[in-house]
Amino acid sequence: MKKKLIPILCLMLLFCLSACSTKETPNFEYDKSIMIDTTKSIVTNYHNVTGATAEYLKSDGDEVEKGAVKGFEQAQTTDNVGTFVGFDTSDDVVTFENGSKGDVLCSIIAKFENRDVRVTVSYEENKLFNARYEQELQQLDYYASMSGYTSTDEYVQKDEYISQMGFSTESAKAFLTEYIMSSQSSSPVIPYNPIEVEVSAVYSTSELLLNGAKNMGVGMGVVFCVLIFIALIIYLLRFVPKLLGKEIKKPGAPKTAKPVKETPKAAPIPTGPIGVSQAARTEGAKETAAAAEEVTDGELIAVITAALQAYLSESAAAAGPVHPPAYTASNDTLVVRSIRRVR
Repeated sequence: MKKKLIPILCLMLLFCLSACSTKETPNFEYDKSIMIDTTKSIVTNYHNVTGATAEYLKSDGDEVEKGAVKGFEQAQTTDNVGTFVGFDTSDDVVTFENGSKGDVLCSIIAKFENRDVRVTVSYEENKLFNARYEQELQQLDYYASMSGYTSTDEYVQKDEYISQMGFSTESAKAFLTEYIMSSQSSSPVIPYNPIEVEVSAVYSTSELLLNGAKNMGVGMGVVFCVLIFIALIIYLLRFVPKLLGKEIKKPGAPKTAKPVKETPKAAPIPTGPIGVSQAARTEGAKETAAAAEEVTDGELIAVITAALQAYLSESAAAAGPVHPPAYTASNDTLVVRSIRRVR
């Protein structure tokens, strides 16, 4: 009983392990609000670019500019999304996931007049921002120690000048992030660099199924049209020899008869007992050949009997005038057990 319980317990343990899912560790630490704001700015800057500017960005711009301009241009021409309305950044719509190149993908919904558009931007960590952050943090620590504060966070929360500039006073990290990104800094830097942009119109499940059915119908129609065209070409090939002046021989046309060879005449049959036996054999062969297809067992026995009689008559003629018995023993060791028809 215990041996039977072991496999069951193992299966239950596997199901429990598969049901437990661990939270995915991000490729690097990031602020969701900053990524969302940066993605919104990309949509705002490139969703309505047209004309010469669009051609320039598509040919000479960076990867972000090329991807954004081409994506929104295709959304307008192919999907007819219409005029830009706003953003949908609710928690059930915005997604964050790790990329395959050590990046983080931020995806939001841009609402247009006719159809929503999902914009996904790939971000990588900005090393320049990290270097600037360390420099500004050291300087902020120095100001905090000179002002008599025990920690940098306390200095940020109680310093009046920082609050008057309108920056966040929640913590030193929040203040420095906003300050380095703002125009009040000597050289503004964003913490995450966008490297790729993907724009795709949002379709419902019913619309996707309908489009798939349309594509399948068009594909099958093209295939059948091509097959019909090939069959028509094969049918017309039979008229090509006539156009070239050559005759076509039909499959059922009779072939020219070959000259029939004359069969040699049979030699005259000698008279006497030998002649009789030869005549009997010849006659039996002719009858057998004439009725080879429809011969019966009775006819086969009659032919064999006639052949035996002819053979015995020949033996009697060679022995002398004394009439031999109807059947004489033979010195041959061959014994006939049965007679079967050969097909």
